[in-house]
Amino acid sequence: MDGVQGDLLKEIEELRSENEYLKDEIQELRSEMLEMRDAFLEEDEGQLQELRAQLERAHRTCRVLQYHLRKAERRSMRVARTGQVDGELVRALEQDIKVARDVSVRLHAELSATELNRARLERDNQELREKVLDLEVANQVLRAEADKAREVWLAC
Repeated sequence: MDGVQGDLLKEIEELRSENEYLKDEIQELRSEMLEMRDAFLEEDEGQLQELRAQLERAHRTCRVLQYHLRKAERRSMRVARTGQVDGELVRALEQDIKVARDVSVRLHAELSATELNRARLERDNQELREKVLDLEVANQVLRAEADKAREVWLAC
């Protein structure tokens, strides 16, 4: 009888030890999941601020282009009314065209850079989602093992 009781006590102690280990493992996974979520949210916040800054720059550029367009339209109306083109008007139009080209090239470069950044962020986002899913699955497995260990312990 003492041998059976000793074996049972030993098994109970082993199950308690395993239960504690599984609890620690679950806690560690929870902490890791929270850290990943926090890092993910911080990264998203930074990316959002960067995109807002890019959007603001694009708005400013659009306002500049609208100004130059209105100016060119006024000059065009003046030429249409008077029928003559003066040197100042030609120089101003050439300058407006140069500015518009420069802005267009810069906007194209910004758009390309933003698109590359967006694609990279989407890849990173997908990788983080996969990691979170893997951690959730691991957490569920550990919980199931902990529940099973608890059931075995309670059955004894």
